Amino acid sequence: MNWIGEQGVRRDGADGFFHQADHANHGPDHALQPGSRQRPIDGANAPAGMTQASIAMAPAITASLLAGVLESAMDAIITVNAQHEIILFNPSAEKMFGWPRQEVLQQPLEKLIPGNFRHNPVGSPDQFAGTGAAYGYGVGLGTVMYGLRANGDEFPIEVSISQVDTPEGMLRTAIVRDVTELHASQTQLRLLETSISHLNDVVVITDAEPLGEPGPRIVFVNAAFERHTGYRREEVIGKTPRLLQGPLTQRSELDRIGVALGKWQPVRAELINYTKSGEVFWVEIDIVPVADAKGHFTHWVSVQRNVTERKRAEEALVDSERRYAALFASAPLPMWVFDPCGSQLLKVNQAAIDDYGYSEAEFMAMTLSDIQGGTELMCLPQQGAEAVQKRQASSRHRRKDGSQFCVDVVARPIQFGGQPACFLVALDTTARVRAEAKVRDQLFTLQRAADAAQAITVHLTIDGIVQELADQARGVIGTHQAAVSLAVDGNWTQAVHALSLSGDYSAYRSELPLAQGSSIYNRGTNRTRSVRLTQAEVQAHPGWCQVGSPADRNRMMGGWLAVPLTGRDGRHIGVLQLSGKYEGDFTQQDEYVATEMAQLSCIAVENAGLMHEVSQLNIGLEKKVAERTAALARQEALFRALAEQAPQIIWTTDPNGHVNYMNHAWFDLMGGTLHDWTGGKWLSVLHPEDIATLKQNWTLAHAGHLPFSGIRRWLCQDGSVHTMAYRVSPVLDEHGAVAFWVGIDADVTEFKQIEETLRRSNDELEAFSYSVSHDLRTPLSTIKGFGSLLAKQLTGDNNEKVQHYLTRIQQGVTQMGSLIEDLLSLARVTRTPLSYQQVDLSAMAQRILDEWQARQPERVVITQVETALLAQADKPLLRVVMENLLGNAWKFSVLQAEARISVGQQLDAAGQPVFFVRDNGAGFDMAHAEKLFLPFERLHSSPEFPGSGIGLATVSRIIEHHGGRLWAEATPGLGATFYFTLPLQALTA
Repeated sequence: MNWIGEQGVRRDGADGFFHQADHANHGPDHALQPGSRQRPIDGANAPAGMTQASIAMAPAITASLLAGVLESAMDAIITVNAQHEIILFNPSAEKMFGWPRQEVLQQPLEKLIPGNFRHNPVGSPDQFAGTGAAYGYGVGLGTVMYGLRANGDEFPIEVSISQVDTPEGMLRTAIVRDVTELHASQTQLRLLETSISHLNDVVVITDAEPLGEPGPRIVFVNAAFERHTGYRREEVIGKTPRLLQGPLTQRSELDRIGVALGKWQPVRAELINYTKSGEVFWVEIDIVPVADAKGHFTHWVSVQRNVTERKRAEEALVDSERRYAALFASAPLPMWVFDPCGSQLLKVNQAAIDDYGYSEAEFMAMTLSDIQGGTELMCLPQQGAEAVQKRQASSRHRRKDGSQFCVDVVARPIQFGGQPACFLVALDTTARVRAEAKVRDQLFTLQRAADAAQAITVHLTIDGIVQELADQARGVIGTHQAAVSLAVDGNWTQAVHALSLSGDYSAYRSELPLAQGSSIYNRGTNRTRSVRLTQAEVQAHPGWCQVGSPADRNRMMGGWLAVPLTGRDGRHIGVLQLSGKYEGDFTQQDEYVATEMAQLSCIAVENAGLMHEVSQLNIGLEKKVAERTAALARQEALFRALAEQAPQIIWTTDPNGHVNYMNHAWFDLMGGTLHDWTGGKWLSVLHPEDIATLKQNWTLAHAGHLPFSGIRRWLCQDGSVHTMAYRVSPVLDEHGAVAFWVGIDADVTEFKQIEETLRRSNDELEAFSYSVSHDLRTPLSTIKGFGSLLAKQLTGDNNEKVQHYLTRIQQGVTQMGSLIEDLLSLARVTRTPLSYQQVDLSAMAQRILDEWQARQPERVVITQVETALLAQADKPLLRVVMENLLGNAWKFSVLQAEARISVGQQLDAAGQPVFFVRDNGAGFDMAHAEKLFLPFERLHSSPEFPGSGIGLATVSRIIEHHGGRLWAEATPGLGATFYFTLPLQALTA
């Protein structure tokens, strides 16, 4: 069987691959070592001791040996030529790769290499030509080679490659070993190491011996060991685990562990160990011996878990159980522990022994049913400790003396002695049950008292209230007799009395001693407190001793409760008496209820009085409302009659301007009915040229809730055009919103015609004024001229009288010229149309004063002008006003050593601005103030203060032309102040 192949080995030995000498010297594996090169054996290099015959037989022997090696080799042996074609493939290779030899011989080596390794240098035989380096899988190796089986499976391999130079070229032989199992084992080993290194439990591996001193050496610790102990790995390798032990480590546990280790047995224990820093911690340790393949014990593996927290919890639990046991024993409430299955008592505390009268031994022989009065057990066996967390109920318990009492019991499942049990606590509720019953009775009484109070307050008369109080008090408190006495307006002689009796006492109405009770109470020392007496105290009371006989009092009286009736002001106004309670004596609760009912009754009495007063007030109010309504109706009728008879057009609109009323004057001009003009239909008869202005005024007024006015023209039904001066005002409701608008249109057609006539007259007057001015100025100029010539002719004439006459002529001409100019200015003021604009009075006044100072620099005048004095006016006319007022102030203060002139503003009562000009000059007598603003009227002589007497008249007409007001205040010798107003410009057409 030639499985080597025809080109595998040359049998003549000339270029054989292997020689006996190599096998002898290096062993059969030497030929397979990487990088080895073989040479033929001849006489020159034959080993010592070989004969020529032996040398001649060497090739045949070598080939035979090689065939045997290849046939029996456990590893796959593969040889490729220089073209990487397989020329040798042994049986182990067939088994490993799954290919028959005949199918791979002369095939490229890539057939045995996975596709992803074929272009990788690791998978190329040339990679190993120089070094013959072997790659294989192993722990710590970075590169793994893989082979490809016939079925397509890839598997890890370890390869050794050698090469031989032959005449046919370089041959390479690879010894391939399947390392699949090794690869899996190493993977599992890595997983195991990773798992151990990441365990939270400590893992320590030591040598098996010595067990005595100094103890086995540590050969491995995991990361958890370092975390828990604080030691680093290199600090403990080679040392004994006993370095973790300390003073508190239990000697008994160490001895027990030593005995188990001596028998090579696993052992578990709980030990106290110490960290590197000396901190104590508990570990639960498991130690297991590890044997080799021959059964010899080689190591100890110790797994340790830190149980410090658990130990602390156990210690805390023990301490808690100890405290709970002490609490159970010393608790002031009775407590038991009993078996939930048979209700057998297992434990009892001292409070139960003291309260129930049984000894501890007697309790231990009893069941829970022995102390419960036949009630249901608190813990039922079938429910189990897990199902019943807590149960609470009321029950009745029995003492040793047989007495039974009410208790609230709470039961909870517990563990007692390692077995399920129930813990029971009992609270004696006898006092609470009695208190609750008392409270229920009191609540019932209070509820009845509340119902009674409601019944009392229903009445509106004093007699009804007093009788209802007696009836309700007797029924609520439960007595045979009740009496009420109430003084009327503090007068006990006119007191109102009421009596309420049960059926047993109704026959003795006229004989009852209770009728004397109010006088007895009123004679007491303190009439603001209640009096509560038993029957015995009634018999001994000094007041009651004088009423009837003791037998009558015993028969007719059953104790006495008297409660005062007090008004809001604290006055004593009456008394409520009760006697003969159905059961027992009167209690404090009875007194409290009676007092509350008495006070409610007093309130009801006062409320009844108030209701009477309110009723009388209502009657008077209703009368006044009726009278006021009638007056309003009359006033409305009057106003409607006035509106209908008024010669002006009067109309109203809704808040949005839609007409809803027009008076008779409108229909006289326009005809039709109200329906023809409601809404916005009236706009159809408004002159087209006035519509835009009217709408603009309406928009502004509507937005600001402001009145507005103007002039408009109506196209009447007879074809005439009437000019109307209208004014519209909003009427606001209580919230400040517009309720409706009221408007009046006054026919000013005739006024407009008169105005036009007046305008023409003014034009004619203007022409006349010009003519007069021209005609007067001509002779004045002539007189002035001839006077000047005459003065020149008389130059040098010392006749003083002639010079005086000439001077008087010239002064008269000058004064007449000024007077003519002032008269013309005065006439023009009222005819000049106003052009409103914003005027800065502060700047204007300052300029005028500066001009006067420039004209008379020698004068010392202190001026003060407020800033931001603004007005809406005709600027040129307002300058005339300021020039006259400031000129007068300058002129009339000339005699003052330190003249003062100020211009300012103040607000009047309506909040409107008032401007003023003030000086400290000559002043004037207010008795002549009415002449101040008349033309040619002067309050000072011309020689003293020169002037024409026209200035203030001009100022007055300008202010009146603006719609303002002018007045003055002065004191002779102390100066004068002139005030004037310039109203805000109204909305005009």
